[in-house]
Amino acid sequence: MSTPAREERLARIRTQRLAQLGTLLAGFAHEVRNPLSTIGLNLQLVLEDFREPETARDKRTQKRLSTVEAEVRRLQKILEEFLGFARAPEPKLVPVPLNDRLRALVDFHEPDLAAAGLQLRFYPGQDIGQVPGDWDHLQGAVTNLLRNAKEATPSGGQVLVSTVRDGDFVLVRVTDTGAGIAAELQPRVFDPYFSTKKTGTGLGLPTVCRVAEEHGGSLTLQSEVGKGTQFTLRLPAGRLSDPESVA
Repeated sequence: MSTPAREERLARIRTQRLAQLGTLLAGFAHEVRNPLSTIGLNLQLVLEDFREPETARDKRTQKRLSTVEAEVRRLQKILEEFLGFARAPEPKLVPVPLNDRLRALVDFHEPDLAAAGLQLRFYPGQDIGQVPGDWDHLQGAVTNLLRNAKEATPSGGQVLVSTVRDGDFVLVRVTDTGAGIAAELQPRVFDPYFSTKKTGTGLGLPTVCRVAEEHGGSLTLQSEVGKGTQFTLRLPAGRLSDPESVA
């Protein structure tokens, strides 16, 4: 019969083993990355020789090499996102003028979404002020949500970024008018390596979720098939009475 002390000891051992496994896998991924980069570079060089295939055999070779190169790029993307997920440093929290930073981020991504036929708009809320955060981490999280919205939304659609004060928290919402996520899949979207996209790594949303939790917040979603999806990043707000909390 288990006791609380024994259960606590077993839980501590499991946590240590998971941490060791994470370190081992991160090291493995790092070691694989270098030879994979060499393979990708040499594939590109070989493909240069087949840029203008003259025979049917050359065309078949070019097609097969292109397929291999695409798979190498996919593996490189998976490795980079895994290393980013496994080795992300602890956030360094400082006062962040959230609306100002988000406006600049939206302005930066607006041409990219416009090229895909999408409208990107920012709606800043009142009394947002400064939030305690690590902007490098938060910027990566919002960029990830924007990328998801872009990939989920057909040309002619909209992506909206907004902020709103909610008591002691600030909500950052990224809303799209895309395909939406089926109700039975929604509980799984934050699971590592689960993706509804053919080329997705399944690490984007878990990374955003971790950033939210490391800031003392959370990430949630609302979605309806055929209408779109809204992700809400909930962050602790600065105190309105603090002069540094006013943007």
